[in-house]
Amino acid sequence: MTAIFRPEGPLFRATEHAGGPWSPEMLQGSATTALMTREVERLANASGFAVRRLTFDLWRPAGLRAFGLATDMLRDGRKAKTLQVRLVDGDVEIGRCTALLTAQGDESPADPFSKQAGDDAPPETGSPPPAFAQKWSRYFQNVSVRLIEGALEKPGPAAAWVRLDVPMVEGEANTPLLQAVQAADFASGVGQIVDMREWTFINPEISLYFFRPPEGDWILIRSRTRAGANGAGLTMASLSDRKGAFAEVLQAMTFERRAAQAQAS
Repeated sequence: MTAIFRPEGPLFRATEHAGGPWSPEMLQGSATTALMTREVERLANASGFAVRRLTFDLWRPAGLRAFGLATDMLRDGRKAKTLQVRLVDGDVEIGRCTALLTAQGDESPADPFSKQAGDDAPPETGSPPPAFAQKWSRYFQNVSVRLIEGALEKPGPAAAWVRLDVPMVEGEANTPLLQAVQAADFASGVGQIVDMREWTFINPEISLYFFRPPEGDWILIRSRTRAGANGAGLTMASLSDRKGAFAEVLQAMTFERRAAQAQAS
C-alpha cells in the first residue's frame, strides 16, 4: 500500500512518497507537521478537549528515515491544556509542535458576519493544475488539487481544494484534522508571488488557529503572500471545508534569490 509513513515499532519510517519540493530525499513539510498532529489528535481525543492552535517549528531538514515522537504536557489545566510533541531522529530534534487544547462548551453565539457555506465553488467544479506543477514533489503527486481561483504556476493569490489521497500512516485513515494540517503547508505555494526559477521560499514555521473542527477530506486553501524587507515575508490563509471556514493559517516566509547558474538551468 502506498503511504507517507510506515510504522516500525515505536518509530515511523518515511517512504519515498514523503519527498518534498527542494529535494526528493527530504520530507515535505506536510509530512512532518501531519505526523506530529497525529499524536496531538490522539491526546486531544483522550482528554475530550478541542484542538484550537497548532504551532510548528521546523528546525532541521528531515531525510527519509525513521522518526520518533516525544510528548510533554506543558500545562494541564481545567479549561486549557498546552502540550508539546517533538519529532526526533535518534537524538536529534527535527522540529516540534506546541498545541493548545481547550475544553468544549455547550453552545456558541451566532456569527451573522461570516461567509455562509456554499459561497465557495465545490472541488468538483475546480480545475486540476498543469501536469508539470503536480510533479513539484513526490508527496504532491499523491495530492488531488482543484483550483477555483488563480493558478499554481502563476504568481498571485489563489484558492485551491486539496486532498491527500494516500494514508499518512500505513493502515490508518486520514482524519479531517490531518487533512487540514497537511493542506496548510501548501498555503505558501498556492499563494506564491515570485517566479520559482528565480527565487526559493521556505517557511521554517507554521501556525494554525481553529474555531471549529474540520470535516471531510477536501480542504480549501485561500491564501496570499506579502513580501517585506530583508528576505522576509508572510503567508496568510483561510482553511475551509464544504461547510465553510474553520481555521486561519500564518506562515513566516524567507525568500532567497537563486544563483544565476541555477536560474539559467
